[in-house]
Amino acid sequence: MKNPTLHITAILSLVSAILLACNPNNTTKENSNKLAHIQAEKSQSIPYTLSSGSKMSLPNELLEISGITFLPGQDDDIYAIQDEQGFLYKFNQPTQKVTFSPFGKDGDYEDISISNTHFFILKSNGSIYSFPIAEKDNIKNVVEQKNLLPKGEYEGLFVDRESNQAYVLCKECKVDRKQSQTSGYIFSIDENSQFHPKGEFSIQLDELRAFDTKIKKTFKPSALTKKADSKEWYILSSVDKALVVTDENFHVKSLSPLDPKIFPQPEGINFDSKLNLYISSEAGNQDKGIIYKFEKQ
Repeated sequence: MKNPTLHITAILSLVSAILLACNPNNTTKENSNKLAHIQAEKSQSIPYTLSSGSKMSLPNELLEISGITFLPGQDDDIYAIQDEQGFLYKFNQPTQKVTFSPFGKDGDYEDISISNTHFFILKSNGSIYSFPIAEKDNIKNVVEQKNLLPKGEYEGLFVDRESNQAYVLCKECKVDRKQSQTSGYIFSIDENSQFHPKGEFSIQLDELRAFDTKIKKTFKPSALTKKADSKEWYILSSVDKALVVTDENFHVKSLSPLDPKIFPQPEGINFDSKLNLYISSEAGNQDKGIIYKFEKQ
């Protein structure tokens, strides 16, 4: 005689399968709930209030301010460049005064960063200019490195002093036209401060769209920096009016919209030694370039 328990179990399994087939929305709903849960876990607020920073209006020399950086432990002085002239600027926060030293001809200079020994400046065509930190007030020994990067437009440069590696991020590159991503390139830095290709990375557009559906076919970063305690990347986009935070491997964790009334043309980002966040903005339709300071909460 057949086992009646097995017979009943088989019937119940068949009925369950039929009911599920008749109502596939249950499965869809369950998957949607899982995705929503994953999305909620992924989205993280940043420890800064971007609507209420301390505003510093800049002198006319920095009307077109682009990149900004700090020397370690020297938080009073912000070093900056602007995207029309080859000057290194030093803006002193307590006095609100600016001094400068020339390093090159007029050009479209987009970002600035430092190693333990040198300043590095990125031109929009991908060329890198470097000179010793010791010469910051009287720059003489400038080295230009060309043809390091594929053809494109570049605005983001960050030098990681811990690993002695440089990260350069595309704003608009030919290689990304057929890929749903924004590409970046990693370089090791030798004892003579020369860049050597070491690898590549990318920011995936589908990860960005999970946070902002207005991002369609492109994402155009204007600067990037790394938060020392968390190893997160803070990536600024003037075109998309967004501040994107990723993990150490460039997977998106959050996206914060930027109010164009506060940030008319944000193109520079960095942290001081206390992990306060600074964002610089060109004047845009206003009469002054701006730096905002956001204290870490």
